[in-house]
Amino acid sequence: MKRGLITTILTITCLAMVFGGIQVSAQENTEVNQNVLNINGKFISQGQFQRELTNELNKEAGKSLTEDDLKAKVQKVLDNIIRNELLYQECEKINIVVPEDEINEKLDAEKSKFSTPEEYQDSLKNANKDEEIRKSEIKRNLAIKHLINEKFQPSVTDKEISAYYKDNKDTYKDVTLEEARDEIERKLKLQKLADSYNQFYTELKSKAKVEVLMK
Repeated sequence: MKRGLITTILTITCLAMVFGGIQVSAQENTEVNQNVLNINGKFISQGQFQRELTNELNKEAGKSLTEDDLKAKVQKVLDNIIRNELLYQECEKINIVVPEDEINEKLDAEKSKFSTPEEYQDSLKNANKDEEIRKSEIKRNLAIKHLINEKFQPSVTDKEISAYYKDNKDTYKDVTLEEARDEIERKLKLQKLADSYNQFYTELKSKAKVEVLMK
C-alpha cells in the first residue's frame, strides 16, 4: 500500500477519532476523483473508498485504534469492495435482473424504521450517502443474494444428519434425533453453503485482474 493512501487514511482516522463520526465531501476533497482500484476494468474511485472507510471507522467511534488497527480496517474495506464488485460482475455476466419493485420494497422497509423522513435523510447524510447511492447498493446486494440462491442449493442426506447427531452427542444428549433433525439440517446446509461459496469466490478472485491504483 503506497504512502499517499496511508496519509489519507490517517487523516480521515484522526478526524473520526476526534469527532466520533465524519463526512467526506467530494467537493471538499480535491483528490476524491482519483481511482483506488481497478477490478477487471471497473474503476473504484477514492470517493467510494473513503465513504466505505468512513462508515467502517464510524463503527469504532470513540475507541483508540493503533496504526495496525487502521491498516487492518483499510484492508477489510478493500477486500469488501473487491468481493462485492466481483460478485456483482458475475451477476451481470449471467444476466441476473432485480425487479424495481423488489428494490423499492427493500428501500421502503428501511425507511419505515425511522420516525420521520428527515431522520432517514440524516442517517444517509451521516453515512456519506444519498438515496440514489443507497438504492444502488440495495440493487447490488439483492443481485448478489439472487446469485447465491441460484448457484448454491445444498442438500443434506439422512445419513449426514444421523452422523452429525452421533458426533455431537453432548449437544443433543437430552434431545432425540427426530427432535434435533430440523436444527441439524439447517446447520449442515449453512455449512455446505459457506464451503461452496468460499470455494466459488476463491476461484472467481483467482481469475480476476485486480490492481491497487495509488500515487
